[in-house]
Order: sequence, then structure tokens, then C-alpha cells
Amino acid sequence: MRQQKTKPKLFTVLVLLIAGVAALGHIGATLAFTGPSTPIKSSLQPELNKYFLGPLDQGWSLFAPGPYSQDEYFTMRVCLSSAEICAKGSQHGAKFSEWRDVTAEEMESRAGNMFANRETKQSKSIHGRLWSAASDLTADSRAEISRPFIQGTPVFGVELNSAEAREKYSATELSNLRAYKRMEDTAVGFASLYAIEQWGGASMVEIKLRREPIVPFAQRSDENATTKPRETYIGWRDTKEFSQAAVSVWS
Repeated sequence: MRQQKTKPKLFTVLVLLIAGVAALGHIGATLAFTGPSTPIKSSLQPELNKYFLGPLDQGWSLFAPGPYSQDEYFTMRVCLSSAEICAKGSQHGAKFSEWRDVTAEEMESRAGNMFANRETKQSKSIHGRLWSAASDLTADSRAEISRPFIQGTPVFGVELNSAEAREKYSATELSNLRAYKRMEDTAVGFASLYAIEQWGGASMVEIKLRREPIVPFAQRSDENATTKPRETYIGWRDTKEFSQAAVSVWS
């Protein structure tokens, strides 16, 4: 007796089709996320970050990361006077805060808590992404970010979405500048919210990212062994403005 062949049901076909499309989409997104920097990747980066980093923000890519070999710190200070007085400097009465190590403060609050949420590692997450974005810049552009860009002056002296910027920079360089600017805006926004929480607000913010390499394993028995910290300095920027609702949610 011959066994009768049955055709796959429509529901099964649809499930397999959807699963295949999802798998291809995930593979394509993985290749884009882990691949080299391109203008297309830069335009998709915010969505790729949301998909791969997710709410836990572990930052895993295609391959497992190596062990940490350095400590990272997000430090900042603000100008507490009006923008006009801040622009003239301390000799004209501008009041500045002390430098704050925001990462060290966050680490204190999560010490011994293996289930600490994202609130206690915001500065570290911003540090890593901003440092990477700054590292992709040319030497001239890296020198330029240390300058003050205040009172509405755009960073790099030009709006990066303008025709002037497209004439001034190559496509690759402009893509890197835009990626950096997005991360700088995030860092300045974070520092602005911190200033509201600590001092009730500020008109300008200055940021230093610091990396302190740990002593190499071969030298750990040497009590005099030292390492040299590295810094990425971001000059004075206007603080970002937030609604009261946004401030309430953040704090």
C-alpha cells in the first residue's frame, strides 16, 4: 500500500517563511554592526545599537570581548555663571565647579551589587562609545574637538548636514564626524542632566575622558610598576536643555 504524500499546510509555510526572513535580517544586521565603518552603517547605527545592545547594554558583538586591560572614567566640570560671563572667563567673574569623576561616583553606588541596573553605568557606556568615535577622527579633527564651541557655534565650525560640510570633507570623513557628533551630543546631554541634579543647572560643560591601563601581568610583582593614563579632552560646550518631565524621569 503506497503512503499518500501530504502537502505542507499554509500555516507551516508561513512560519518557515517568516523564520527565514528573520534569520536573514539578523545575519545582515550582524554583518553591518560588526563590519567596517561606512556611511550606510553610520545612518543605521542608532537602530543597530538598539537591536544589539538592548536594555542590558552588555555591548557584545560577533566575537566575545577580551578581558578589560584598563579603567575608564568620565570626568567633567561646568560653568555656573551665565553664558555671557562664562565666555569671558574667570577674570570676569565666571564661576566654575570642581572636576567631578562621574564614573567613580556611579561605581560607589553599585559596589557589591551584581544586579546593578543601567542607571549605575551610564557614564561608562558613554565613555566607551565616545572614545571610539573620537578615535576614528583625523588628527586635525581630534585637535579641533578640544576647542570651545559655545553660544551656538557648531562643533567643527560648520553644520555637518550642510552643503558646506559636504564640500569641505570627504564622504568617509564626514561620516566619522557625524558619528562622533552624535555621541558628543549624548555626552553633553548626560553632563547637562548631571549638572541639573548637582547644582540646579549650568550654562556650559567641559569633559575629559580618561583611560588608565592596568599594570601588565608580567610586572604585577613589581611594586614600582606604573602605567601612563590617556585622555580625550572635549572643550567647553553649551549645555543641553530638557523639559521638566525629562529631568524628573532621569533623576
